[in-house]
Amino acid sequence: MKIRVNRYKKWLNNYKVKIFSLLSALFLWFYVVTDNRFNHTIQVPVHLVNRPQEWILQEPIPSRIKVQFRGSGKDLLNFLYREKHIELDLDQVRREKTFAITTDMIRGIPLGMAVTPQRIVGPDSVTVRLDRLAEKNVIIRSRIAIVPADGYIQVGDVIFEPDSVLVSGPESYVSQITEAVTDSQEFRSVIKRIEDKIPLSHSAWETVTYGLNSVGFRADIQRIGERMITEIPVTVAGVPRGIRVIVVPSTLSLRVQGGVNILSELERDDIVATIDYRRRYQYTGKRIPAKIDVPEGITFSDVWPEYFELIVER
Repeated sequence: MKIRVNRYKKWLNNYKVKIFSLLSALFLWFYVVTDNRFNHTIQVPVHLVNRPQEWILQEPIPSRIKVQFRGSGKDLLNFLYREKHIELDLDQVRREKTFAITTDMIRGIPLGMAVTPQRIVGPDSVTVRLDRLAEKNVIIRSRIAIVPADGYIQVGDVIFEPDSVLVSGPESYVSQITEAVTDSQEFRSVIKRIEDKIPLSHSAWETVTYGLNSVGFRADIQRIGERMITEIPVTVAGVPRGIRVIVVPSTLSLRVQGGVNILSELERDDIVATIDYRRRYQYTGKRIPAKIDVPEGITFSDVWPEYFELIVER
């Protein structure tokens, strides 16, 4: 054990010299290796120039082209970090053009650097399709599922803020879009108002973009309640001039159900009961039902009476 400790101390006595020698050897090896010439494949970005105004790519194109270069190791290593690109000139493009990719399209090889493009590895051609840029606002459609807890109810629809989104992209695609849909999301056993954000689903076309990635939404959840509303007037619609029509009986009662907050503000005048005079012959005898309209978020039952009589006076 003592022998090992002594050897370790002996090595530490001149560790700086040993580390310097190792680094010098590595540097010499690196210098010799990088001075040799190699073939190396590099991905070169594609740049579009002179694109017509108000036009956009209909389909994405490859963002990079693989090119084989030859040069010394040092120059190739330096070239990796240089700004370089393959230039496609769209000045004369009308709708569509296929470019054969050649090495003379490469820009950004510094003068004096011994790096030479050898060949295009791939892709060896790029097809550019252009379309007019179009924009429009479309509504947002919900794919949010809300399941209230027992004894609770959702009042009204899901409200989005904003309720529309700007869509932009190729005219041929944008013209087909009528709505933007949200991601699917489910909320279960909800007992109170929900207010949150939700992402919009990506377009089926890569070149179509939305002005927003997500939208805010809210949904009103209330405890279920019920009330009896009495003495609701029954009116007659579509009565010809010169005729007076009396409804017997003249009022009805019903039971309403809905969120407790809505029910607390519900008035008798918010419920409309009507009989269409022009449709009275559809019913046999004198038993004519009334059409009942209630505010959104309200349901009703136990209507009394169910049928009415129309007395016509000329």
